[in-house]
Amino acid sequence: MRVLALPAALMFSLALYLPFPNAPQKLFGALHALYVRMLPIFTYKDGRVDEPLARGVLLFLLACIASLLGAVHPLLAGLIMAPAFTASASLPHAVNEKHMLDSGILSRDIPAYETRVREVCAALAPAFVEGCCLPLLLAAIGLPFYLGPALVWALLDIRALQPDNRILFNLSRLSDVLFSSLMLMCSGMVGRNPARTHGLSAQTRLLSSLGIGEDGTHAPVAGDIAQGVFLCCFCTVLLTLVISLIVFPLCQLIF
Repeated sequence: MRVLALPAALMFSLALYLPFPNAPQKLFGALHALYVRMLPIFTYKDGRVDEPLARGVLLFLLACIASLLGAVHPLLAGLIMAPAFTASASLPHAVNEKHMLDSGILSRDIPAYETRVREVCAALAPAFVEGCCLPLLLAAIGLPFYLGPALVWALLDIRALQPDNRILFNLSRLSDVLFSSLMLMCSGMVGRNPARTHGLSAQTRLLSSLGIGEDGTHAPVAGDIAQGVFLCCFCTVLLTLVISLIVFPLCQLIF
């Protein structure tokens, strides 16, 4: 049953971020405000502030609370983990941009039109790498031990307070490689031969799969945005399915 928390988290994130695409910024702002409120506790009489200890204590508290609540029921665990799947917040922006381009507002400025399409498509891959693939991997590692929500909220805390953290950087690189590999395998879903796609990162692989990268096969059009969203979502569903199948027997064996 615990493995149901993964697809549940994705569905809850859609319900949260599709109507409120600015919610991730508010969430990170709230975590930063909570951290600032804690700083006086870790301020010495001479005015020195032990910021590493403050960040560590906040991370520990968030992880403990998330883990305890997530152990109650898989659906509750999914609800708790949902805020970490911030990739859903990028979808309304992509849809709005496509509608704007379809309206013909840039029909007389072809270079600006093509640049806007590339920018929107290029932003999709990093959003899904950090806001979907990475929390999925961390949740999968922790779920067999009832630590999925804890690791996911630790990720949120680090993204909010230490975006240049070395550990976060390395985890993001790993997620980027994994998501890029998924795009390579699934590029046929958008009519592209996998052998003809290129790119060392998920971003360049996505643009190549859509045919609007450096090795482009056509001029960028608004429909490429819809194709990009579809490919990212398809890779996410596939990744969730594969991870769930791997984690399911582990959850049965452990505890």
